[in-house]
Amino acid sequence: MRSKRTRRFLELLRALPDDIKRQVYTAYRLFKRDPYHPSLQFKRVSQRKPLYSVRIGIISGYI
Repeated sequence: MRSKRTRRFLELLRALPDDIKRQVYTAYRLFKRDPYHPSLQFKRVSQRKPLYSVRIGIISGYI
């Protein structure tokens, strides 16, 4: 499994609070060690292409 970060993703990542960024980097290190780790919670987002999203954490409250 490969990972690709788009320019837009990196822009959005930079805008996140530091505690959320730490969660992202922790999850990415886990992905590099074990891309199939169940805590990453991959979800397929395209039926035609092998594109997946991954949940980093749970945000409590409403946005």
